[in-house]
Amino acid sequence: MAKFDPWPVFFRREWNRNWPFLVGFAITGTIITKFSLGLTGNLFLHSFLFL
Repeated sequence: MAKFDPWPVFFRREWNRNWPFLVGFAITGTIITKFSLGLTGNLFLHSFLFL
């Protein structure tokens, strides 16, 4: 008798539940990273966020 493997079922169900969160987190992380890398030292010091 073949042994039942629950992992594919578990991963499929969790992916269907969590993909919007994972995609949104990736997009938000990309935007924040691009914004952060675009700041120069002078811009960073005079930014309205840090006055």
